[in-house]
Amino acid sequence: MKWLHFSDCMNNAGTSQLFIDFSPSEKGVKGQIVRFLHDPDKIEVIADSFDEYLEKFMEYGLDFISEDTIC
Repeated sequence: MKWLHFSDCMNNAGTSQLFIDFSPSEKGVKGQIVRFLHDPDKIEVIADSFDEYLEKFMEYGLDFISEDTIC
């Protein structure tokens, strides 16, 4: 397994998919978080680790869920 998909995110540009990358390029870090945005296809590293991803999430005060997503 090269990537582990762990989230689909809605944003202004559409839907993003988030992956943990277990087989990065020479410039990457094993375990980095990669975001795939479709149409136009774009892949970018958004954090060097899952811990860093969560820290950024908390730093910016983002919610994992909102009242709109609670059934």
